[in-house]
Amino acid sequence: MTTDGPDRWGGGWRGRRGGALALLLTGLLVALGASGEGVLPTQRSLHYAGLYALPLEDRILPAPEPVLQLAWLGNRRAGVDLWPTPAGLDHPLVPELRSMIQALPEPVYRLASRYLAGIFIVERTFGSARAEGLWDAGDRLVGGYMLLNLTALARSANAWATMREGSAFHSANGTTIQVLMEPPETDTPQSALRFIFLHELGHVLGMGMGVHGHWAVPATFAITGESPFTRKSWRGQGADGPLAPAKLTFPLLTQLRFYRFEEAPLPRTAAPLVYQQLAHTDFPSLYGTLDPYEDFAETFALYVHTRLLGKPYAVVVAGENGLGVYRSCLQTGGCPTKALFIERLLATPP
Repeated sequence: MTTDGPDRWGGGWRGRRGGALALLLTGLLVALGASGEGVLPTQRSLHYAGLYALPLEDRILPAPEPVLQLAWLGNRRAGVDLWPTPAGLDHPLVPELRSMIQALPEPVYRLASRYLAGIFIVERTFGSARAEGLWDAGDRLVGGYMLLNLTALARSANAWATMREGSAFHSANGTTIQVLMEPPETDTPQSALRFIFLHELGHVLGMGMGVHGHWAVPATFAITGESPFTRKSWRGQGADGPLAPAKLTFPLLTQLRFYRFEEAPLPRTAAPLVYQQLAHTDFPSLYGTLDPYEDFAETFALYVHTRLLGKPYAVVVAGENGLGVYRSCLQTGGCPTKALFIERLLATPP
């Protein structure tokens, strides 16, 4: 899944191979959802065996053509015809990315080394980042890789998080939303990279460790519906259809649409009530209310961010009725079951 939305850069790729390639990849991905026979060769973990042998920070590579093809298909599904450009290892953010990975807490680094095949870097594509699943020879989800869009990641952590949070509301005079994830001295693009990396790693670990299935592959939906993590906050048909939030007493949370900006259904004047409702749930963040996959990714990222790294997380909403500050349930103790789930996951032996 992607952690960013319509940051749209000019110069989308359009060409002769577009239509035929789209049909080919769509057919293959439909087959992927039906049976293991349709899994693309580059979605097999065996394809990345050489990368798994490398230290995690050495798995940062320019995105290869098959990865770009899947990314482009994802862009098309989102209504954006952008062909990603591989980023070079001489990009100025690559040293920042390497040092950030080397400084990860030991249990995070260990699990990432086991389940994350590669960190593929691109420029000029749709969104900040996305994760994709990998299957083994027995057609089991065993992890994945991530795609990082370095064009979108030249923001500080607070600026990136504020953009994401604000994208769920259209403008309304007199109301502001600001996210504080870093103190001024560490509010850098590297800090933004770390949180986005942790979020996408959450998706990869969720697939590889059996917490949930793949959001686009119906054959794996039952994994999500039967997951102990998912059952805490979601209910629905499981394998037969999408899950819905269990706490439906908070209707505003079901109206959220991120990365819509001026097309978002809710105005910013609704933000104080939205965060009041969120504070009565066990979702770790507003973004975590979108679906079970984002719920787990946000829980994982914010657990590492606040509890292991000791970083702040606050959403400050200022309006005509005063100032409100929202903090994650991982900070307030409002989601102890989810916190314990991540604690136990991080303690998984090698």
